[in-house]
Amino acid sequence: MTFRLTRLDGPAGVVLKIDGWLSAGGVPELEREVQCALADRSASLTLDLGELRQADDTAAALLCRLVADGARLTNCPPYLALRLASAVKPDDHGAL
Repeated sequence: MTFRLTRLDGPAGVVLKIDGWLSAGGVPELEREVQCALADRSASLTLDLGELRQADDTAAALLCRLVADGARLTNCPPYLALRLASAVKPDDHGAL
């Protein structure tokens, strides 16, 4: 199984909903979509992970970097929140 991205544009910024299994092979696609979403620097980025079933090490590293760069995560599955918590400091701009 692979992953699916759904982009939702709203007044509060861009929400990227990630469904399925995110692995190293999907990271370039997610990075491209993030770059497109952030083309307008005034837009905020939220990643909705409610339907994300699995993220490998490469995908988790990307999510950590995005949070450090100011992205917000919503509906983060507990397994991933634990995995990311050790890599993201509480004073980082994003939130888990």
